[in-house]
Amino acid sequence: MKKIPFICFITIFMLLLCSCSSTTNGSDLNNHVISYNMTLYEDSMLYEVPNSLGEPVLCCYSIDSGKSAVMCGLPECTHMSETSPNCSALMDTNTYYRCGYNIMGDKLYYIAVQNFSEKSMGSVDLIECDIDGKNKRTAASLANTNLPFIIDVQYLDNYVLITYFQNFDVEENENIGENEFVYLDKYRFYIKRMEISTGKVETLVYREEYDGKGSGTVYNNILYYNYMYRTEAPTGEMLTPETATPLHGGFYIRNLSTGEEKEYKDMTVFGVVLGHFSPDRMIAQDRKNGKLCLFDNETEKFINIADYDYGSYTEDEKDALFTQNSKTNFLTRFNFESGELSQMPYSENSGIYPSLAHTVGNTVWLMMSDSEGDLRHAYIAREDFFAGKFDNLIFIKEIDLR
Repeated sequence: MKKIPFICFITIFMLLLCSCSSTTNGSDLNNHVISYNMTLYEDSMLYEVPNSLGEPVLCCYSIDSGKSAVMCGLPECTHMSETSPNCSALMDTNTYYRCGYNIMGDKLYYIAVQNFSEKSMGSVDLIECDIDGKNKRTAASLANTNLPFIIDVQYLDNYVLITYFQNFDVEENENIGENEFVYLDKYRFYIKRMEISTGKVETLVYREEYDGKGSGTVYNNILYYNYMYRTEAPTGEMLTPETATPLHGGFYIRNLSTGEEKEYKDMTVFGVVLGHFSPDRMIAQDRKNGKLCLFDNETEKFINIADYDYGSYTEDEKDALFTQNSKTNFLTRFNFESGELSQMPYSENSGIYPSLAHTVGNTVWLMMSDSEGDLRHAYIAREDFFAGKFDNLIFIKEIDLR
């Protein structure tokens, strides 16, 4: 029998675990959902765990095998910088944090936020490498971008859409000759598009207001995005519903070819960050009137579906599932095809919240507490989840590197 070198075995094992790399197109939003440093596919997930030094280590879990593996091909690697500084599953030393992982073809992509220093003002880099973390290159970069708060990362064909805001900058203090943090009066909000093949960067949205934040996506060269802000400067005190100044803004649709933009005030569309966006089934929260609404493309109006008061929400390409408020005893299900509403019993004691559930194909991934109260990743068949059969969920076996 021909022996397989250890390094080849590890690479093959990771390819089998991360079967999404060969069976799906990682640039199709319906085939994956990115949630910060976790990426979900129908049959597997990428996630980080801390080692004994507290360093994040990239891992992959496979539903088919029920196992996890560290995304590193080095033999006898400890996955710690002190003893294995070349571990490809660890962050580079000049990286502040990583997020937005995705596998496309035989390559792994992610966003690396680089530290600022005396020589560099920091950057946000799109990294391309082999699946085992080797042969890294910077495919695109947002130069002079200091420690942004990244809201969303999306892979759209040959592009990566990154949404973030900044509430401070780094400037040189002329008196001491060193860089220092300078807090901004108004947040700087961006939606930028990076082209993977050329490294070209476009700014699709730039806005600067108090507490300005949002989210969005691009579909057939149309930009759909939410943006909310305040018109008064924050006082520094903790905000309550009684003391907070009103939120302004809403939902925006912009034709990227013509530049024409339409605003829908006081509306927030949910699906632009859930990975299943389609313009013919946009559901939004009417913040002013406390309603959940469906957008009608033909009339360009929102149609009321149900009362909604900041409940929990998720959706996929077939159904939306939500709690109408924090005190409800039911989950409400809205079917996009039939337009019908149905209800199922629900209890907060179950530890299941729609806003922490993401559907990819026939799999629903969740973040929830186990019997010992620890927050863990779990999954359940889509059919069981939308039928309320939560007893059939399975907690994944995460790697323990501590």
